[in-house]
Amino acid sequence: MIRQSIARRYAKGLFAVGVKDGRYRDYLGQMDEILSVLKTAPKLDRALALPLLKMEQRQDVLADFTKALGLPSTLVALLRLLLEKNKMNYLPMIRDAYEEMANDREGLVKGVGYSAYPLSDDAKKRIEEALGEKLSKKVLLDMKEDRDLIGGIKVIIGGVRIDGTVKRQLEVLNESMMKE
Repeated sequence: MIRQSIARRYAKGLFAVGVKDGRYRDYLGQMDEILSVLKTAPKLDRALALPLLKMEQRQDVLADFTKALGLPSTLVALLRLLLEKNKMNYLPMIRDAYEEMANDREGLVKGVGYSAYPLSDDAKKRIEEALGEKLSKKVLLDMKEDRDLIGGIKVIIGGVRIDGTVKRQLEVLNESMMKE
């Protein structure tokens, strides 16, 4: 929880700069690129995240890394700060918090939907539109298959769970019968 709070503060600072210079979506894409490179180069990731090398050596590695990616000075400054504070491992959380802020600014919300069987693109689109009307936001769902469901759909958006599955309806029916 504390780690997420710290990551959110870094994301908020970067987001404020991104909104001011109009490049907040670009910064999100560049953070994705940074994380992708670090994921495919675990030695580089460890060199930056773990204090195994002296700070000067780590700063040199970071400088070469940011130069190779051609990152803007705003992101370079963030990465330098994370390096100096030994918080490079916060970058994925910062990226997630930043994406949430960017989506919120654009009236977009992401969620996860579960269904017993794969849904057609048309059905997914209708569900997103219906939820969008209820939430007054544009909804994007990542649909997943859950064979434990009998039928219906379950959606989780920003901590809110909407459960319209047959399994849940049977549970509610059972609970109401037990009360009688």
